[in-house]
Amino acid sequence: MSTLLLYFFRLLIVGSVVVLFVGLFKPEWLRFRGKQPDVVVTTVIAIAMFMAGFTGAGKTYYAVDDRVVEAANDGINLSEAAYTNDLTVTGCQPGSKPGKTGASDDEKTDNGIRYSVRTPTNYNATIAHPLLMAYAPAGRDSDEAEKIMYLTKEATAAGFIIAYADHRGLSPEAVVELAEIPKSIEDKWCIDKKRIFLTGHSDGGTIAMAIAFFNGTKHIPAAIAPSAVGMREEDLADRNCAKPTPVMLMHSSRDKLFPNYGKEAIEWWAKCNKCTTKTYKASDRKAPTSGKQWGWESYYKQELEQKAQDLKIGQPLPYTTPVKGVEGCVAYSGCKNGVQTWYCEGSGPHPEWPGRNKDIIEFFKAVKTN
Repeated sequence: MSTLLLYFFRLLIVGSVVVLFVGLFKPEWLRFRGKQPDVVVTTVIAIAMFMAGFTGAGKTYYAVDDRVVEAANDGINLSEAAYTNDLTVTGCQPGSKPGKTGASDDEKTDNGIRYSVRTPTNYNATIAHPLLMAYAPAGRDSDEAEKIMYLTKEATAAGFIIAYADHRGLSPEAVVELAEIPKSIEDKWCIDKKRIFLTGHSDGGTIAMAIAFFNGTKHIPAAIAPSAVGMREEDLADRNCAKPTPVMLMHSSRDKLFPNYGKEAIEWWAKCNKCTTKTYKASDRKAPTSGKQWGWESYYKQELEQKAQDLKIGQPLPYTTPVKGVEGCVAYSGCKNGVQTWYCEGSGPHPEWPGRNKDIIEFFKAVKTN
């Protein structure tokens, strides 16, 4: 994306407003070849400038980098798994799992939700594979989800089976229905039930996160890596914590749809995982200055202001340290059972998948299960 081009289109938008107001209230200021345009012409020019600026800014802002396109095209290819000792454990009886090797499209749950499954090219139906479940962004189907997240090559090379699910509108019912897909996959492919991992982008990321704390579904994932989630502190305040769960939460500092939601969400997870986080104590708050009403509202307002400052875009999260070898990611310390709790910040627009595919797979591979 060209920053200068984006500024140019934004300048057109501002200029259109200026032209309209000048044409309406100070038309004598406008001259073209020595003539003063009338109100109709001025309005048409202003609208044309606005539409050109708005359309151009949108296309420029959401333009996909050529390197992302290249990575996506390569990322949807199947790979041969390099089976390691931790994967070569017999998990299923020969002939008990009818799922085929390679790509399986148009799979459906009992509720009619379509999903696709990808296995390593050398898939062994007696080995219990980790499952990576990827949920689609709003308005996208499983095919589009694969192209957007392009995790297939990385996942299958690591010995994972990966599945992509169609989008469903956000609702508690949708969360429960989408959470049933791993069980449907287990019926046909050899899956390690203790190593089911969830990811997704935007609505898909929100779904992945919700499955991890909903009472009826939180037992399913061993870890999650949601991206661009649409949940913030106030959405999570009345939610019960799940058991300590490894979380790699990805969010962009330039996400205009859910600005800074990621930091608020990871703080909630850090508290649930019993990590070392900043606490806001009454003794730390300053008493109101004279003349102002004394009361808990004043203290609470100070706490909210301090939290907002601590979680401000560009501000390091309190009590986190950079993850070694993973650029842009920070980790909390002291988490219960040593579960990893990461926040990874990017700089792309909201619709753009962060592309941390290798990091995601390595994060899931490191998860310890009993």
